[in-house]
Amino acid sequence: MEGFIMGRPGRRDKYNVRSERQYVMNKKSHKKKQKRRNRNDGRNKENIIEADVANKKGDAKEPQIERDKPKELCYEIKHSDVMGRYVVATRDIKPGEVIIEAPAVVVGPCSGCGLICLGCYRELDETSLTKCVGCKWPVCSSSCKGLGRYTGHSTYECETLKSVTPDYSNIEDLKDSYQALAPLRCLLLKKEDPDKWAALSAMEAHNDIRRARGDIFPMNDRNVVQRLKKWGLEYDEEEIHTVCGILEVNAFEVGVSGANARALYDEAYLLAHDCTPSTTHTDAEGKATRPLTVRASIPHKAGDIISLCYAYTLQGTLKRREHLRLSKFFECSCLRCADPTELGTAASAFRCPRCGARVLPCDPLRAPAPWRCAQCHYEMPAAAVVLLLQRLTDEYEQIDANDVAGFESFLTKYRNVLHDSHYLFLSAKHSLSQLYGKVSDFMIHEMSEEQLNRKVEICRDLMKVFDVIEPGYSRLRGITLYELHAPLMVLTTRDFERKAITKENLRNRLKEIVSYLTESALILGFEPRHSPEGLMAGAARHALSKIKTWEHIIGKIS
Repeated sequence: MEGFIMGRPGRRDKYNVRSERQYVMNKKSHKKKQKRRNRNDGRNKENIIEADVANKKGDAKEPQIERDKPKELCYEIKHSDVMGRYVVATRDIKPGEVIIEAPAVVVGPCSGCGLICLGCYRELDETSLTKCVGCKWPVCSSSCKGLGRYTGHSTYECETLKSVTPDYSNIEDLKDSYQALAPLRCLLLKKEDPDKWAALSAMEAHNDIRRARGDIFPMNDRNVVQRLKKWGLEYDEEEIHTVCGILEVNAFEVGVSGANARALYDEAYLLAHDCTPSTTHTDAEGKATRPLTVRASIPHKAGDIISLCYAYTLQGTLKRREHLRLSKFFECSCLRCADPTELGTAASAFRCPRCGARVLPCDPLRAPAPWRCAQCHYEMPAAAVVLLLQRLTDEYEQIDANDVAGFESFLTKYRNVLHDSHYLFLSAKHSLSQLYGKVSDFMIHEMSEEQLNRKVEICRDLMKVFDVIEPGYSRLRGITLYELHAPLMVLTTRDFERKAITKENLRNRLKEIVSYLTESALILGFEPRHSPEGLMAGAARHALSKIKTWEHIIGKIS
């Protein structure tokens, strides 16, 4: 992750980037809390099965990976003193067009993950574990597809860990030891795959900045350097800190269905950051090389910077810039960050307690700057804003992930404190857009007309913002378009059944629904077929085929 944009329109970022899954960010904290509530401390350490890595044929000896590149590159790498290396389009690029396809250089567990399979990164039941027959470390089963693969539990990692027997009597320490595994996999490449080591070594580590921070190097020394020494593995300390930095700065979060992995990709790490990204990306979890595909989400002209977002686009400027400063080591000054209104979305705006107008930062690129009402000039000190945001965020995160009433109550309670499109409200509305129609008491065909219209209203509110902060073929837009079609279809069907709609109005409504489904199917069709988004794309195509049956009543719809 080298390039970042300062004050020009670009588009996207990498937050150890599984950031494309941002739309579930509000659920992650609840998932963690639920895990803590359900954690079973009575572990049966006898209940352990063994799996054989050596006999898996994934990569007994690592093959050289053939790069799957577009036949003709549509980009070139440039350099500036401000941005470092970055990528620009060399020709016009259409939305949905593949820009980069690259196999993973290395894949490993996320820092701070739970007990997971070293092959596929799925979370494991601590009371019933399967052990690798070679090194005795935890895996999900003897048939795990990640056994023997360099993107999972490779043969050379297994051989290395044979001398590091995990202590199943101390599960918490075993979990902590996972923090050293991704750095170890990087270091093993120096001997096992020099080409991948060379690609990894070209990535930025920001050692000087990270060392000057005072907190990062001591943490990595404790969790990685000393751990590797304890394991009897002799590596240069500076080299260990460097690979830790490369992972922190450049890794993408990858996988679906509860996977806890991060990966490094050649070329993709050069994409510049922008808080309104111009690309989207997916990783093919089922393929041996776990390739990353970067696609244009909006049109690019020759010379345009190609970007992604290293932060959550659904957060406000204060939070995004804090994350980028602390974990990516730069201050973002893109157009969205520099604009107090966040490109007109008011995603950080409070409501003025005096007149009800918007309270916005006077200088969003200077954190200590006060916030002021544009109408009556009421002012809030920056410290008061931070405290208020923390209090509201803490309360928001206490809402259960499936609690419709809880999210609606939050929206009502703070309607005079936060602007309608404040990022905390956007997060609540995004949860509601997916809960209405899918959870008990709110199944789509059982919802009242009022509830259906509420879902429509929420989806339209979200689309107004998503069209600005994640324009074009973005996952957020694809999902929300699908969610929008459902209540509209139920309302239309009910009106037709009670003969409360003319044939012309019926045709117009169906045309609108078809347009939403068509775009949703197109956007989500780029996702892996068996991912939640890929399945939603299939559902959208099925819904389109069913709408065709209306044509015998009203004639051709499109």
